Amino acid sequence: MKYGTRAKYTGIQLEKVIYNRLSDKGYSWVDKKHFDPTRYLEQPIFSTQYHIGKSIYETDLNCDFIIYHPEKHPNCLIIESKWQESTGSVDEKFPYLVANIKEKFPCPSIVVLDGGGYKSGAEKWLRNQTDEKKTS
Repeated sequence: MKYGTRAKYTGIQLEKVIYNRLSDKGYSWVDKKHFDPTRYLEQPIFSTQYHIGKSIYETDLNCDFIIYHPEKHPNCLIIESKWQESTGSVDEKFPYLVANIKEKFPCPSIVVLDGGGYKSGAEKWLRNQTDEKKTS
């Protein structure tokens, strides 16, 4: 398997873990087109690749997961997943991700890291960016 193909595959595997965990916790998946209207049903829901607006570069910006829970996350929560198994560029994208979270994301967000292949200090830097919009 070529590196780019493998990286995409492993990233999808992490997204599947998150998807299954949300389902196990009682969240129902809804198509992104129906996410906002479905919130009126007052039940735990989530969607994937949800359009949240324009990025800091004024390009379309989608999040990996958006979840709604009437008590826990009434204003929604975004989950971004980042997999890096071997050295590569995902950690170089962390500043772009953090800038978008702080400036463009409409609700609190978390970043799920896995794979252990980021550069030394990248995870620590990312954790230190925690504020009211991004939690560790």
